[in-house]
Amino acid sequence: MENLDKKLDKISIIEVEFELPSAKNEAGMLMYFCYNPKSNILDWSETVYKYHPKLKEIVAGIKDKDEFYNKCYEYVENYIKENHKEIKKARDSFEKSWNEVGGKFFQNILKDFDINLSGEIKKIKAIVSINPICPRNIDKWSYNLFYKSPSSRMREISIHEIIHFLHFKKWLEIFPDYDKKTFNSPYSEWVLSEILVIPIMNNNKTIQEIVKNSNFNVYNEWQSIKIMGKSLPEYFGEIYKEHLEKKAAFDDFIKKSWEEYNKHKDVIESGMKKF
Repeated sequence: MENLDKKLDKISIIEVEFELPSAKNEAGMLMYFCYNPKSNILDWSETVYKYHPKLKEIVAGIKDKDEFYNKCYEYVENYIKENHKEIKKARDSFEKSWNEVGGKFFQNILKDFDINLSGEIKKIKAIVSINPICPRNIDKWSYNLFYKSPSSRMREISIHEIIHFLHFKKWLEIFPDYDKKTFNSPYSEWVLSEILVIPIMNNNKTIQEIVKNSNFNVYNEWQSIKIMGKSLPEYFGEIYKEHLEKKAAFDDFIKKSWEEYNKHKDVIESGMKKF
């Protein structure tokens, strides 16, 4: 118990650092989601254009990749300048709201995952973005938050993305020879991580206290995929509940989930291709 207490004392110092956006990074993200969007596993372009209709007008009909990026950059640079006060206000609000629950969250989730990040990861970066899509960067331990989101949504996204970081940290402890490119779309390892974060958020008591007993699901496009008559969160949720009830090692939960995913891989991935 003494060693565990020392571990928790160390990991509690991990911070989520909320940063203002840069035009270069924002333009790159908007281009990723809007230039040839059909090449992505899910097309998010209309979600971006919903909040940035002027951008849709500006890039309409542009086929050249460099020109498309330049137009995105010009748009983003002007948008950030015009909305600087509102973006900064959101950053400050997000930081205050997260600091009220962050320590409690980390103490609980790192104990469950049996991960010690002391001396390895001291800060996780949250970029307060103009992009309504919230991508993450596994290598940099950073993720994006839409500046127009309420604080409650910010907490949900932050927990969601941090769980992904910890999931793949644990994955590399279990499977050390993995190529990290599989931790992103469209690989099976990425798909499983997107599935597992849902039952973890729905069944972890501390997380549910933080998110006010909210219920989460997989991407809308994946919700009709069934394994033995159960939705993806239900099927893998039973595995996570068993892990909690038995107080089993998190490593075993990951191994079991990966085994079940591969057992039903054809059903899951053929279902995804329909969308």
